This record gives sequence, C-alpha cells and structure tokens, in this order.
Amino acid sequence: MDLAGRFDVGLIMGSEAPGQTKAEAARIELDRITRIRDALNDKKLVVVIGAGVTLNVTASQSGKTLDRLSWLGLIRHGLNYLVKDDYIDKDDYRLRYAQEILDLYPGDLLEAARVLRALLDEARQFPTWLKAVFGGLSKEVRHRALLDVLKSLHERGAMLLTTNYDDLFEEGYCELRRISRSNHDDLLKFQSGELRGILHVHGSYHDPADVIIDATDYENVQSSDIKTVLRTLWNTYTILFVGCGSGLEDPNFGALLQWACDDQKNISNRHCVLLKTGDPFNPKPLVRLKFGPNYSDLVPYLQRLLSEQETDDPIDATAPSGAEANWWIGNGKAQTFLRALGKLWNATSCGMARER
Repeated sequence: MDLAGRFDVGLIMGSEAPGQTKAEAARIELDRITRIRDALNDKKLVVVIGAGVTLNVTASQSGKTLDRLSWLGLIRHGLNYLVKDDYIDKDDYRLRYAQEILDLYPGDLLEAARVLRALLDEARQFPTWLKAVFGGLSKEVRHRALLDVLKSLHERGAMLLTTNYDDLFEEGYCELRRISRSNHDDLLKFQSGELRGILHVHGSYHDPADVIIDATDYENVQSSDIKTVLRTLWNTYTILFVGCGSGLEDPNFGALLQWACDDQKNISNRHCVLLKTGDPFNPKPLVRLKFGPNYSDLVPYLQRLLSEQETDDPIDATAPSGAEANWWIGNGKAQTFLRALGKLWNATSCGMARER
C-alpha cells in the first residue's frame, strides 16, 4: 500500500455535516471512536460482520470481487447450478420467474431466494450447493489484514457475529470456534462470555439446516434462543457493523436491523456502522462512521480501536487547522514519525552549525 493510501484514513475527518466546521466534525468523530474503544476495553463491544468483509478479503489485486459472493451473484449461481447439472429444465416457469426478478426487480432478492431455496430443496441439492459456493473459500483469501484486525479485536474481548455463511473466521486463518444459532447451550455460553467464537446469526454452510436464505422475519423463526441473545446484546453492548454498506445487496443485514428496530423502539445511538466516505447508506438509527474513501482504509481505521489512545500528545492550539488538522488528528503514527524526523533534522542542523 502506498503512503497516500495509508494516510487517506485521516481524511474521514473532513466530511462534516452542513453548517459544521471541520474541527467540530473531527471532535465528534474522535469522540465516537473513543466510545467504541472504551466499549472494547470494557468487554462490551460486539462486531457484526457483513458480506462486504468476505467480498473484500477475497477480491483480486485489481479489486474485482467473486461474483458468487454477492447476494445477486449467489442467487444467479444457484439457478445456474440447477440448470447446468440438469436438476431443472431451463424453461421451467419457476426458474424463469426467479430470473425475471433478478433482471427486472433486483430489490426483491428475497423472493428470488425463496424460489431458489424451494428448487434446491426439491432437488435435494441445498447442502451440496452451499458447499460448492463456500467450501474451500479460505484458499481464495488475498487480503488477510482485515481478518487479522478483526481477530485482534476478538482477542481483546470483542464478541463476533456474522450474517455470512462462510467459514473464513474458522478455517485456515482465524481458527475461531463456529457457534450455531440453533445450539441452545452454546448460545447461552456465548452470551455469558463463557464460550468464545463467532456466532453465525443466519447459519453456516457447514450446518445447512441452520441456514436462513429467505425466511428473514425473525418473529417467525421457531427458536427464540437467537432472538434472546440478539436482544440482550442490543440492549447492553455497543454494536459495530463492518462490511454492511450500500451496494452489497445484502437483505440479511437489512432484516437483522429491521428486527432490532421493531423489537427495540427506543434504540440509543451508541450502535455504529462503518462506511466508505461518500457512501449514501443511512440505516437509521445507526451512527455512520466513515473510515475513508477506499476499502484499504478500513484496516487502519479498525487498528485505531486497538490503540490505547488516539494520539501521543494532546491536541493544542499550535496544532494545524483545516485539512491539515484532519490529517494530523487521524494519524497518530504519522505524528510520531514526523516528530522523530523533526528531532533528526534538529540534531543534524545543530551538528552543521557546530561545524561552521
């Protein structure tokens, strides 16, 4: 990563609201980061991992993501799987109906997913198809840093939940324990902190019976265990959503948030979602935190949560202002480097003066 990419994270401070000064925007941003860091230190932080994480850690060096891992691509993959392996005729009206939804009404992905699930169940191919999509995905990880920093947050006490079906946090890299949403004893131990791992809110491909791909109305889920856990976490923890921005077409995240909003009418504004600068996604009542203009800025932003303090020295009146202040405040490591460089320069200058 080049230096410009490393330091772009500081530019998040420059996205102030109308009528708000850059200094005020920076102060608010730092206050929010501090609150999340405090929650982490108090073992009261929950990180919910969305589709964006898997998409980005498996993307090519040019940034191209694997088609089958987006929701739209996942459903298309399933429909093509059924036709390619002759489990359904390409002219079947149900198949054409689902394809028409994807082509003309992409906002209704859950309906297309419902049709896909019915066809896969009819062909008795649901578990096999899930494995075809997600099996061996850990071998396709190209950007490990994001997984590493999320694992570090877990090691510092953050609880990890995911709406994804893959096993990237279990196989090959993070080696965390997979916690099923239908295992009553494990859920209770997870909620109490006795059991550490990653909770699959919508199931894992390893447990096909757990996977929710279309029935996203939480009030209709037979087991109330997962709802009890989510309700407890929502009420007593600070929740940070990562990889849940716009353009991901992830109805699982929308369903999770909608359930929480309906279940808890008076949600405090301590729960946050991390977004790229310029992302219009505004999932109320979550607080929007902007990590920078590029996905490469996400890891440095999360690493800031792991630091004990935001900067080495308190900000004073001599600190830069405007855009320079935004960069200065957002980069504690940059400050340290520049101070060291300044000391080296002063020492060199003094030596040159003595020689003269």
